[in-house]
Amino acid sequence: MNKPPVTNFYPFLLIGIIFLATALRFFQLGMNPPSLDWDEASLGYNAYSILKTGADEYGNFLPLSIRSFDDYKPPMYVYLTVPSVAVFGLTEFAVRLPAAIIGVLSVLMTYLLVNEFFVAWRHRKQIALVSAFLLAISPWHLQFSRAAFEGNVGLFFLILALYLFFLGLKKPFFFVLSSLAFVGSLYSYHSFRMIDVFILILLGLLFFNQLKKVKKWVLIAIVLLVIAGIPIYGSFIRPEGTGARLSMVTIFSDDSLAERIAKQVESDKKNNDALGEFIHNRRFVYMGAVAKGYLDHFSFDFLFVHGDTGVQHHAVNMGMLYLWELPFILLGLFFLRSKIDRRIFVLLFIFLVAPLPASITTGTPHPVRAIAMIPAFHIFTAVGFVMFMSIVFQKKQHLRWVIAAVIVVALGVNVAYYLRQYYIATPIEYGYFWQYGNKEAIEYAKQHESEYDSIIMSYRYDQPYVYYLFHNEVDPAWYQKNWDYSKTGKIDRFFRVIGKYEFKNIEFSKDSQKRKALLIGTPEEIPETAEVLKEIRFPDGKVAYKIIKT
Repeated sequence: MNKPPVTNFYPFLLIGIIFLATALRFFQLGMNPPSLDWDEASLGYNAYSILKTGADEYGNFLPLSIRSFDDYKPPMYVYLTVPSVAVFGLTEFAVRLPAAIIGVLSVLMTYLLVNEFFVAWRHRKQIALVSAFLLAISPWHLQFSRAAFEGNVGLFFLILALYLFFLGLKKPFFFVLSSLAFVGSLYSYHSFRMIDVFILILLGLLFFNQLKKVKKWVLIAIVLLVIAGIPIYGSFIRPEGTGARLSMVTIFSDDSLAERIAKQVESDKKNNDALGEFIHNRRFVYMGAVAKGYLDHFSFDFLFVHGDTGVQHHAVNMGMLYLWELPFILLGLFFLRSKIDRRIFVLLFIFLVAPLPASITTGTPHPVRAIAMIPAFHIFTAVGFVMFMSIVFQKKQHLRWVIAAVIVVALGVNVAYYLRQYYIATPIEYGYFWQYGNKEAIEYAKQHESEYDSIIMSYRYDQPYVYYLFHNEVDPAWYQKNWDYSKTGKIDRFFRVIGKYEFKNIEFSKDSQKRKALLIGTPEEIPETAEVLKEIRFPDGKVAYKIIKT
């Protein structure tokens, strides 16, 4: 029996979706966002350092954790960037290229995975295509596949791992490949080091009877996971690696929260308020903070209106999803409620555990730490859209094309508004947060450095030294031997010396007395009475740096 003509057209629709995903991720890739942020510059320079010397900027040979600014990043993105830097040089495009490629591959893998999730559904192909299309144009996913965000890579490996697991149910060799993909997600981003454990346990429980029939392949997969996981989970108890990162962001190390708890308990004791003492017990307070952090990721404002407080995470006046998606997300969940099998349960489970890593940290909601939520939102939307349209085209003969036109126009308006905000408004309004101006300041200093005995650059915008390393392509072999001027092995976050360059917060009354020095400072640090050689402005016209000579 021949396939319906529309079904034969599905491969061409998928190709079109992949082309769209590629265009949206590669257009102005090195120019928008308007500058590398400090993490991107660090990832790029460490990739350059490994390319040239086999070691990171601190001389650690083939590290499994990138020390960076003592926040110990997972290593996967750096290693993916090494070939990109080798081909394209140490440029903005080269640093972001792996993210863009991974972003496009995630769209393709989402199509394949959704086919496996809905293997028993009549409309699975349509749901898979719409899911892939929505991920291709997703504000949430585009934001993190157009800049060097490690979470984007971790998400790709998770999608790949799940797809390979479902293939393994048919051909057990794929369990081994699935375990390697899970390893990839573990070495890509911290959040997956928590949620992958829950997902693997669930998969083992749900598919236990099938897995025990192919014990050899499952055992090999488990051994690979355990061996690869030892360095990662061992780092939780060390002062560097994952343990260091957790100590920086977890609510349990939030001194201000601990101080508030202590003051409240002390007040309760003075007032003989036994119930208050019980309620304000730190365990209850932390549980409440975790619950609030978790629920923050389902807020209407975060998802559909303004996003989170981290302006580098979304476009101006845009949530993480299109408002157009909301009714279809609700419809999708409605249609799923009566058809939950083991595979659909896995999808729902991932959706629910995805915010957990973010919920125990400060600064919620956090779209990077909860990045594993993205596919589920778009899959729910796809289910709701496909099932709704199938009903409309069956029962609403006279109105179906009107309804379809209204839906398409509404989506088109929503997408057009987002693209305008992302490409036009955001680089101007949020350019400051992408550390715009550091490259321009470094380039000016490089052109004139022979004229001065010292060059002092402000630390007000955080980590300016890494832009010096990046944009001057400082020899990693030299820097690995000369980075530690204190000889203590510790990093002072607000001070660094490299040759004649000194990176610190400027004290104008003192620094202006130095002979033949070039000062690169913020408007707050350089008085208006100073004679300015050059002003460097943010895209919105505000002054980023004033450059003067002493």
